[in-house]
Amino acid sequence: MGFSSHDDLISEITSGKMLSRELMKVTAPAHTAGGWHLLAGLAGYPNAGTFPGTDLVWSSTDENTGDGTTIVGPPMGGGVSPDTKHILSVGALLVAAAGAPWQAKLVDMLGYYRLSTTNVTGTGSRTLVNSETFTANAGTDIITYTNDWKSGTIVRFTTTTTLPAGLALNTDYWLVRQSATTAKVASSYANYVAGTTIDITDAGTGTHTLTIRPRYGGVGAEAAFVVQTQPTAGGPTLSASAYTNSGGTGSRAFQGSVTLGATADAYATRILHSGNAAGRYGPFMPKQGADAGILKVDSFTWSAGTAYTGTGVVALTLMRPLGVDLILPATGVWTEKDLLNQIPSLPNIEDGACLQWLLFSTGATTTASPFTSRVDVGWG
Repeated sequence: MGFSSHDDLISEITSGKMLSRELMKVTAPAHTAGGWHLLAGLAGYPNAGTFPGTDLVWSSTDENTGDGTTIVGPPMGGGVSPDTKHILSVGALLVAAAGAPWQAKLVDMLGYYRLSTTNVTGTGSRTLVNSETFTANAGTDIITYTNDWKSGTIVRFTTTTTLPAGLALNTDYWLVRQSATTAKVASSYANYVAGTTIDITDAGTGTHTLTIRPRYGGVGAEAAFVVQTQPTAGGPTLSASAYTNSGGTGSRAFQGSVTLGATADAYATRILHSGNAAGRYGPFMPKQGADAGILKVDSFTWSAGTAYTGTGVVALTLMRPLGVDLILPATGVWTEKDLLNQIPSLPNIEDGACLQWLLFSTGATTTASPFTSRVDVGWG
């Protein structure tokens, strides 16, 4: 579904299918020139996130559960399916003593893999956790596994023989967390929010596996290493990697010689592989060939360069750029884009979207600079 005409859009908005959300963040520390930053970790509204969770295990994010600890994205209307949700307009400004002009890029943050301790400082391969086996209890409708998957995690199920009755192959489900190792299963985002879960009537036969599946099936998803806590020193190189693209093809690799910022470029909110230096690739790591997106990252290796030291925390994030970019030409100047009449026209966001801004500084941007934005969405 969607809007069939301007008249239909007006009718849907008049019936209440529209909302406007303001997002307000304050930069910290000062942003060095030429770098990209994910504003999710900054103070303001929504709250600052810290990328909590278990190292190397996929952590989903959505508007309902946030990062599992904090609501990090604005409420965007919840589940509206079978209606489709569209961005109608956006606007933003930044007030800073220096750093103009800026570029602001709107993204849907799908989730991340937390990295800390030796997963930041080590130079070996890190294998990321995207799936595991589970058992089902027909009496309680609960599935049991090993890792702590967050509420709202989208999964698909496979089996060596027969899935538990009530579950199907090649179908998206949403986990409704019951404990660190158990969950019930919902058939839609709206049902997950409401706590309405599936009746599992037998345990099935064989070995069952759940595998994560981010929003949009990974189509359009990009990867970026983002700093939460600054490492003490270092700046390694991404020497090996493997990801599965949105078409389901595995053993894909990020391209080029991606270098990760030395200490001066490895402060909180910074995207490590952005900046004015060789081996920097802007906000996202370069995908292989004509890949349309990333379903999951399977492994990566940091080596060469200089290994990080200390107690840094980094998140390997997956996010989907929404085709909405604003140029903020000077301090305090509001810039707006009307997406009804401009290209891209009415970008779609899925139920549960966790909207965030990326910010690029052409000059050194002063600390404690307020960033204010507004996003208008409608559905029909």
